[in-house]
Amino acid sequence: MQENNYINGTPVNGATHHVGTSADSSTDFQQLFDKFTRNWYWFLLSVIVCMAGTWAYLRYVTPDYKINAKILVEDQQKGGDIPGKDVLDELDLFNSKSNVENELEIVKSRTLMENVVRKLQLNVAYFAEGRIKKTEEWGALPFTFHWIYLKDTLNDVQYTVQQTADGKQFHLENKKAGVDKTAHWGDTLHVQEGILQVMRNELVNMANSDYTVSVTSIDKATANYQAALEAAIPNKDVSVINLSLISSIPRKGEQIVNALLDTYQQASIDDKNRIADSTIAFIDNRLQLVSQELSGVEKDIQNFKQQNEVADLQAQSKALVEGTTDFAKQLTDQQVRKSVVESLQQYLADETNNKRVMPSSLIVQDPGFMALVQKYNTLEMERERQMMSSTEHNPVVRNIDEQLAGLRTDLQSNLASLNRGIDVSIAELQRQAGMLTDKIHQVPGKERIYLDFSRQQEVKQELYLFLLKKREESAISKTSNIAIARIVDAGKSEPLPFKPKRPLVYALGLLIGLGLPMGWLYFRDLLNKRINQRTDITSILPVPIIAEIGHSPREAILTVGKNTHTSLAEQFRAMRTNLQFVLAGSGKKVILLTSSMSGEGKSFIAMNLSTIIAMSGKKVVLVEMDLRKPKISERLGLANHVGFSSYVIGQTPLNELLKPSGQHENFWVIPSGPIPPNPAELLLMEKTEALFAYLRAEFDYVIIDSAPIGLVTDAQLLGRYADASLYVVRLGHTFKHQLLFCKDLYLQRKLGNMGLIVNDVKAGSGYSYGYGYGYGYGDAYGYQETNKGIFKRFKKTTSSR
Repeated sequence: MQENNYINGTPVNGATHHVGTSADSSTDFQQLFDKFTRNWYWFLLSVIVCMAGTWAYLRYVTPDYKINAKILVEDQQKGGDIPGKDVLDELDLFNSKSNVENELEIVKSRTLMENVVRKLQLNVAYFAEGRIKKTEEWGALPFTFHWIYLKDTLNDVQYTVQQTADGKQFHLENKKAGVDKTAHWGDTLHVQEGILQVMRNELVNMANSDYTVSVTSIDKATANYQAALEAAIPNKDVSVINLSLISSIPRKGEQIVNALLDTYQQASIDDKNRIADSTIAFIDNRLQLVSQELSGVEKDIQNFKQQNEVADLQAQSKALVEGTTDFAKQLTDQQVRKSVVESLQQYLADETNNKRVMPSSLIVQDPGFMALVQKYNTLEMERERQMMSSTEHNPVVRNIDEQLAGLRTDLQSNLASLNRGIDVSIAELQRQAGMLTDKIHQVPGKERIYLDFSRQQEVKQELYLFLLKKREESAISKTSNIAIARIVDAGKSEPLPFKPKRPLVYALGLLIGLGLPMGWLYFRDLLNKRINQRTDITSILPVPIIAEIGHSPREAILTVGKNTHTSLAEQFRAMRTNLQFVLAGSGKKVILLTSSMSGEGKSFIAMNLSTIIAMSGKKVVLVEMDLRKPKISERLGLANHVGFSSYVIGQTPLNELLKPSGQHENFWVIPSGPIPPNPAELLLMEKTEALFAYLRAEFDYVIIDSAPIGLVTDAQLLGRYADASLYVVRLGHTFKHQLLFCKDLYLQRKLGNMGLIVNDVKAGSGYSYGYGYGYGYGDAYGYQETNKGIFKRFKKTTSSR
């Protein structure tokens, strides 16, 4: 049972109003949830539209596929046999991990990707016109653009290609560039981007009438595909590189990745072949010179024998040759070594060879010198590889350059030392040979000259054979070179698109479909300046709510009667009951009704409240004190030529003011009378006080319908006669900031015993009546609402179930 000082759960007669934080949170969440459920149809419509949009997006969006590949880089520490491996191990500059990282940078280098772009002509894209969108085509194309010359830097351009009716010509158009040409297939065309030939592929039918060809620069296409390529090492314990590329056409992406792998492997083989090519080129040059020298010596021998008529000197000088064989052989070996050393000295002295590897096959049989040559060639090759992804100012490159300079100095010093040693050996051999020569001075001079020629021939011949042998070895070594990396998995597209992810997109569409109406409802209430729900009132006003009056779906003046059992009638009955608590005590019978502004239903409530009180057997008088805009007498059909304004100035006696309302025998009305020029001054006159003293004595209840207190001060002037002041607010009509004025009246007690009447509470608005009276209650008495919308009728049906 309700306590006397509380109405609808709010304090009355100065009771303190306390609301817990947890209760507010629960109430706010419940109201928010109720608001969403009341507007379920907006959620359903939004979800349907968003899901349809999601389906359309997935239907026409171009999916992207991920193409994956994997390569295994040769691990030098596990048996890899490359030139200079021992030197690298001794220097401890490179290991398998750093080697993999270097190869990773080479794979991602711009040079490799540019080669792929040029090879596959990736800077030109062909699109076929569809009903909804353009689709890129790849592979078997009905025609292709062949650029005889293309500018390095150009802006993106698009050409439209149409085949003529006879199929022998085509129409090329670019509106922005002003290109509009018709030509035969294969003709040479001059456009702003360069010189172009459009080649027709007769094996492919040109199904579409219109094609769009997009042309971009090589640099931009290279940068785009570099950005689309991902290369990474899965972990530090392996020498594997994983490659992935995003492409809208799986077959195109696979060809790009595979072309990149082929280009990378070929570049690796070319690096190894560069040493062999340098050695072969050096040997070929030396072979040409030695061949000329050998031919010259052989001609000298031929001329000597012809001039001196010598047929066989071997028998004549057999004894001397046998004595000098050992010295001659040693001298020959030393002369061969000297020739090789001098050739290498000339090679190192030539500055043009500073950036080239040193021939590794022509090595003087000296262990220290061979180690220096291998170390020099290895560093030279490493420098060329570093220059593919770095500049000469890179610390690693500069370090290699310093090591190469030091090695060149060591090589030159070593060769000079070797040359001096050979000269000493030759001099000693020649001295000993001279001693033998003195001993055989009896040998004819002709034979001695012949022996000199023979000796020169033998030296040149051995050198020639040596060079031929080294050239064959270098050629065999070149053919056996393989790439430093092995393809584990070639480029292959994943079967499902990488993006968009269909489940994720549908989930996002569902979230957007639910979020749009949520946001719209939330911000609509956030930006709304009028009160729409109970919390809009209770969060501002500490004034107790006396009654909550529902929306009247009809244009009736009065909604209560003896046999009326609608929800509105029950709400006015509840209001009548609540007023008994507000007016508890003897002599309290005057009720003042006011509001913030016009149109809030103050007169409607006053008439129905008067009627419902009269129906309880109480004698009620309704005083129309809205002297500026009177409505009650007009709505009740009463004449208003006499009333309060004429009474207070003495023109109408008191006993002529009261008029029956025509609605109930206990319900009387005092009209406002003619509209005066000074309403406020009339309310201050003594006759006003006399009138209310008379009404208190004659009636059980006196109800005053005053002017809006938010506009004029009439209600405050009449407040001194009232035992209870009822402030009317209307949902969807009263502004929130107007409640601050009502709060000020309540806190400063400008109106005594103040209560609140909430008017025009609509069914389904989410406003809680507090007493459980809803439209369903009225239905139990036979009353049915009319003019319900389809959604409201649907909600009514579902709720009744």
